[in-house]
Amino acid sequence: MPDRKNLLEKFNSSNPWNLVWGSVLAAEIVAALLDSVISLVALGRLSAGLLIAGALDALVIASVISSVVVYFVLKEQKRTEDALRRSTGFLNDIFDSIQDPFSIFSNDYRMIKVNSEYAALKNRSVEELTGSGRCYEIEGKTGVCEDCVVQKTMLSANPCAKEKLLLLPDGATRWVEIYTYPLLDANSQVSHVIEYMRDVTDRKVAEEERHQLIEKLERLSKTDELTMVLNKRAIMERLDYELDRARRYNIQLSLIICDLDRFKQINDTFGHAAGDKVLRIMAQALAGSLRKTDIMGRFGGDEFLLILPQTPLEGASEFAERLRQRVQEIKYPEEITLKTTLSLGIAAYEGSSDANDMVRRADMALYNAKKSGRNKAAF
Repeated sequence: MPDRKNLLEKFNSSNPWNLVWGSVLAAEIVAALLDSVISLVALGRLSAGLLIAGALDALVIASVISSVVVYFVLKEQKRTEDALRRSTGFLNDIFDSIQDPFSIFSNDYRMIKVNSEYAALKNRSVEELTGSGRCYEIEGKTGVCEDCVVQKTMLSANPCAKEKLLLLPDGATRWVEIYTYPLLDANSQVSHVIEYMRDVTDRKVAEEERHQLIEKLERLSKTDELTMVLNKRAIMERLDYELDRARRYNIQLSLIICDLDRFKQINDTFGHAAGDKVLRIMAQALAGSLRKTDIMGRFGGDEFLLILPQTPLEGASEFAERLRQRVQEIKYPEEITLKTTLSLGIAAYEGSSDANDMVRRADMALYNAKKSGRNKAAF
């Protein structure tokens, strides 16, 4: 047997006034049946007058019942409308209270609701955004943007997120995090997508500043403060790396140690400040002579280490001679009335050398260059 409650709900769901007309009809039928029974019992036959009187009674009863029903129907309808109005107002209050850009998209990419923050971000009115056009049509495009998270959520039915750099109407830029969430219908299909944005510009700026600071500290930790070339620790790390590469790929590698001749006399004659200036100028001259693949570092005092990847001993010797001549030609400020010379020691990778061995052999060659009269290269 059908559930009477479900039948009544179905009957009322299409039009609540069905209940009124149904009540009147039921009252008429009940009154007519009662009058017919009374007529048969009292007279043994149906009486037209009694039936007419019964019909009038039924009309009165139906009027009373219908009035009561109408009253309760209208009361229930008003209560429902008030509840709906309060619920809608409450949801609108929540929506408008969200301080970040917030929007809801239908599954055909139309914006059905946006808050004022979202409209301000797009430099358009709420009414313009929630008009008949699709979101990309409002922007003058023929399709959704590349890497659109709304589309990803439409297709996957999963929440998505991404960071994006926005260009604002006034030319400023802001970083935002965009989050999207699917709303599913009764068939578990995406009917709408909620999009929420959060301004993360301050965080991104802080991250970039921190990244730059880390890079600066890393650079300073590997840089000689006086000459601004690699310090001893950093140049030895690079030598280890280049030796490993030479072993792995069976390529040539040479190393040069440069030492400024009679640097102690420069300090004694002109002072340590002048000596520091000479070292800076000489370091610039050496660095300016290097190829892009060559590496230079201050090894200590007035000694500099030059790593020459993919360079045989003969090529390193020619390069060392050019360096020696360039240092002789350096012109120092007027207060430093001298000419500098450079002694150089050269060592080549021999297949089994490690960093310390190459430095030792280059240092021995430098010692021989100094011992044999300075201002020359030896290997």
